[in-house]
Amino acid sequence: MQTLRHFWKEYFPFILALIPVLMFRDFTPTNELKYIAVAVEALKQHHFVAFTLQGEPYTEFPPLYFWLLMLSKVIFRHWYMVQLSLFSLIPAMLIVEVMHRWVCRYEMGGLRLIDGSQSRDLAKWMLFTSGMMWFMSFYLRMDMLNTLWVVLALYNFWQILYEPLGADEEHGVKPRERYTVRYQFRFGLFMLLAFLTKGLWGPVIAFLSTTLYLLISGRSRSWLRVWGWRTWLILLGGIGLWLGALWLEGGYSHFEHLSDARFYQPLLYSVVHHTRPWFYYVGSVWWDALPWGPVCMVVLLFSMWRRWRKHENDGLLRRFSLPTPLQNFFALTFLSTLVFLSCVPGKIDVRLLPVFPFLIYVGVMQLGQWQWPLVWQWRMLWVCRVVLISTFIGGFLMPAYNTSIGCYGHLCWRARAASRTYQTEGYYTYRLESMSNMDVYLHEDPKEATLSDLVQGKLRNTLLLVDAEDYEDLKVRMTRLQVPQNQQGRIVSEKEPYVIVLFE
Repeated sequence: MQTLRHFWKEYFPFILALIPVLMFRDFTPTNELKYIAVAVEALKQHHFVAFTLQGEPYTEFPPLYFWLLMLSKVIFRHWYMVQLSLFSLIPAMLIVEVMHRWVCRYEMGGLRLIDGSQSRDLAKWMLFTSGMMWFMSFYLRMDMLNTLWVVLALYNFWQILYEPLGADEEHGVKPRERYTVRYQFRFGLFMLLAFLTKGLWGPVIAFLSTTLYLLISGRSRSWLRVWGWRTWLILLGGIGLWLGALWLEGGYSHFEHLSDARFYQPLLYSVVHHTRPWFYYVGSVWWDALPWGPVCMVVLLFSMWRRWRKHENDGLLRRFSLPTPLQNFFALTFLSTLVFLSCVPGKIDVRLLPVFPFLIYVGVMQLGQWQWPLVWQWRMLWVCRVVLISTFIGGFLMPAYNTSIGCYGHLCWRARAASRTYQTEGYYTYRLESMSNMDVYLHEDPKEATLSDLVQGKLRNTLLLVDAEDYEDLKVRMTRLQVPQNQQGRIVSEKEPYVIVLFE
């Protein structure tokens, strides 16, 4: 109970700012409705591993996120934005809490501006209000959950290597002498959870960052302590159990679809499909974490340049290194992940999400070395507060923007009401993207209408869901084809940009 009170006290400003958004925002058809549709079919078919979408095997992502969606439906009986957004909001808050505790225990000196606790609070607010991190905290997608597992895995990696010392120590850490079995098991467990959430992305990021740090820090002999048999037993054993359950429930057809599955496709399969240039992430990392990403990037680069100038007679690694081991690890995790993501195809901005916790915190650590006046901390905190206030106010405006960004919730609710009023049977759509996932709202699959269906009069006693401009174009084309006016349907509900047309 005390832990919950502390958690609420620390994070209630963020929760309060997001409440209007969660209450008034609609599901987007391209991703959010698709994930819900997968969970709906799994519950109907009583499948727990071999998922389908519109009757076809669905192997785009592993099952953990869909298990959470299914569990939420069983508990709450309905699909509510507030309940489903918790699978993004709670991981976001846990990421901030883990990073906060990490630097509290292991890195006291680097964060001191005037007082260490003030700087840690500043880092917490900066991380939560950084562009992509803030947006993904209320968007229904598994990336925030995957980032949580990666952060927890790397946190346990650090505990395998080091144990904390007091704040008066030079580096705040010392190497561990004895084996740390529980941290090894936890490390493997979080790697498994990351794989079951988003495939190979989480384990590969952790493998690269930990291996590079051990090599650069001269602790390569500790590699087997981190990636020992306990870690591999949990990781490979869990993957084997999942694949076995997939074979038993889905059969060979699901394994055939794994050859096209996106959870490893960008790494192994579609290597030639670079839709964006290799340097795309080098630029996007600046705007994806606005307003604090550019600040931390500039501070980090300037600190490295200053260290380079200060240690002119030392070796290359010494000249590039930061003052403490944890700062080096955070910076290396950020840079290695950025380079790795730049080398694989399928570049989308959301894949940068795991780098932002380490970028923000290592940036604040560099600020701490310059002993900035306390007034600058308050100014930066006020920028964070402005972000929260703007989000709170903007959340009440979401109903006016849901339809303009292509959401179908209000359209489908009006369609069901019109169907009950006019006693119609079935729904048709015309040129609406991702219309196949509308069954989440309509509780039945809508059909895609064509001009030929309208001309031949096949839409009897049905409703047509269509964009207003497309319907005007349809009426012109049907008139040219000599379709009688009374067979062109009549609008029974209209709200921009969509109309609902009744065919009697």
